[in-house]
Amino acid sequence: MSERPTLCRVCSENCGILVKRDRRGTRIRGNPDHPVSKGFLCFRGKNYGEVHDANTRLDSPMVRSGSHWTKVSWEDALGLLAERLLDARERHGPQSVVFYKGESLKHQEIARYMQHLSFGFGTPNYVSVGSLCHHSSAFSHALTYGGTAQPDLHRIRLAILWGTNPAISAPRTFLDLKKAAGRGMKLIVVDPSRTQSASHADLHLSVRPGSDGFLALAFLKHALEEETVSPELASSDGWEELNRLLRRVSFGSLLEETGIEVEEFRNAAAMIFENTPGWISTGLGLELQPNGFQSLRAIACLQPVLDPRNRAAGFRAPLKPLPGSDRYPPMPPSIGSQRWPLYTGSLREGQGMQLTRAILRDDPYPVRAMLVAGGNPVLTFPGTRFQTAAYEKLDFLAVVDLFMTPTARKAHLVLPAATFLETVELHDYGVVGKPYLGLVQPVAPSNKGRPAWQWIFDLARRLELSALFPWKDNREALMGALSGTGVTLEDLEKSASAVLPYSPEVSPETTWRTRTGKVQFYSKELAALGYSGLPVPEDLRLPVSTGAPFPFWLSTGDRVLGFQHTQFRNAPTAGNLMKKPILDIHPDSAARLGVRDGEKVAVTSRYGRLEIRAALCPEVRRDSLRMSHGWESCNANDLTDSEYFDPVTGFPWMRALPVSVEKIGERSRGRRDGPSPSK
Repeated sequence: MSERPTLCRVCSENCGILVKRDRRGTRIRGNPDHPVSKGFLCFRGKNYGEVHDANTRLDSPMVRSGSHWTKVSWEDALGLLAERLLDARERHGPQSVVFYKGESLKHQEIARYMQHLSFGFGTPNYVSVGSLCHHSSAFSHALTYGGTAQPDLHRIRLAILWGTNPAISAPRTFLDLKKAAGRGMKLIVVDPSRTQSASHADLHLSVRPGSDGFLALAFLKHALEEETVSPELASSDGWEELNRLLRRVSFGSLLEETGIEVEEFRNAAAMIFENTPGWISTGLGLELQPNGFQSLRAIACLQPVLDPRNRAAGFRAPLKPLPGSDRYPPMPPSIGSQRWPLYTGSLREGQGMQLTRAILRDDPYPVRAMLVAGGNPVLTFPGTRFQTAAYEKLDFLAVVDLFMTPTARKAHLVLPAATFLETVELHDYGVVGKPYLGLVQPVAPSNKGRPAWQWIFDLARRLELSALFPWKDNREALMGALSGTGVTLEDLEKSASAVLPYSPEVSPETTWRTRTGKVQFYSKELAALGYSGLPVPEDLRLPVSTGAPFPFWLSTGDRVLGFQHTQFRNAPTAGNLMKKPILDIHPDSAARLGVRDGEKVAVTSRYGRLEIRAALCPEVRRDSLRMSHGWESCNANDLTDSEYFDPVTGFPWMRALPVSVEKIGERSRGRRDGPSPSK
């Protein structure tokens, strides 16, 4: 079989790939004809064939009775699914049903379709993995200057990677950054740990965990007092309010929170402001803290100061809307809307961090049935014991996935999914400032599972919602969506890269894409909802700090090359890179505790305890620990809980957790001896 072009869906980079199947399995390489990725492909993309070909993939719908699973036909499975969803709607109202979309299926088209199905069914509770990923960062930048800035690597002279590690999470972008650095661009990394990205940086600022917002305010104060700032920013919304805020705080008070020495800060500020224009990239390391949104707002306020020309325009292909989207039935507020109205209102979806309360406490109303597609919230959501109790209490749980995950094992019905190598859907590169449409196409059918569009279309018919999905297949649906774009499905299918350019509507670069057309240092929208309009110091502190009995900061989000969160664990090549979970601890801190490399230790938080092997690692701070997440046998979320959430977005606390560590069998010593105060 010859190679066929399609797009990789492993991460948001969506590189072009060529796929070939033979007796050795599914082989994947980068497509040199792709106009964006130009032949690049990361480790996970190259090895996705092992996931696709895995003999542990689900291959038949199954119904659970007690601990026994019985295979059933697709006809019977979808009939049961429709019956139970309709029964929950009849008994408890449509809002008692939740449609949840995760990321493991890698189908981005499924988001539009599942939300459409949810609203047509009458429930506002379409929920996505965005409840704890990406959206907090996106909101902070959008509210401040109209979007997330994309780098013009031939113009900028500085890049700051703040709480993100693209060397692992976005390797193509990081390769481009390294090339720009080779041409003279300066690279700064702000992260408590010396990450893979930091090892390539001109400067690494090892900030105290959870204190990033204070460092951003310090840089802003330096800009206002020591540098020449673009005159146009003086007419921005809240410029004077920001000035008053920064005048009333001292450098000393800000830097004391961060653990950054004055001389180190001055060197960083000199590098930053001597190399403008600059670009800042923020990541999950900042989002998953109860002060995350306002910390991100402080960093977002710095971006237009570093580059007033970067207007974060973005593009969007003029695709036809889904039919019936203007005729949804009336719906009550979604879960989380009373507590986090900015999140739920902006996205038109529920905040998943409210799910356990809705299921276990009927707050704000009962949730009784769920359909989970490509998600594993039992493992990935905070507070494992509460997640387990909640999903076990549901009257009905259906899961669509590639493998029998911990969440799938709690389900009453499991449906086998297709991989992104077996489906057809569109991808718009406009979100990263590239006006291209790409086509994901079925290049490696396996007959093990069904693509999302197929079971969603079928389920819609059984729920009497055929008018929302009137097509025989997704190919027909995409032909309709493309009409008027100047791009045809046939041309995409013939393209050597599966990608074609389109003509976007570009907004004027003379204004920012905010509601007022100006940078919003002070957000009236936030103030109207009762939040601080400015990122004030009072909102930048974590609710609980380290100290007895929990002297260490723990990051539970270390990125691992072979894995994509919980995924790739059963792929041999990826699994061999890291076979067991480990806890990184600085050698000096380990010596204080009498812990040797490879010894088993206990990590304890306010919420739980787990046992794990220690690894001596000078790349972490002396007051910090680091472990990777996604392990079923050593789940980091045994240490997290649902007590604290970001007040604006509802994001959970999964980074910078106060914990103790001790040798197994020597409990008292680990709690008395903390780290030394230096980094």
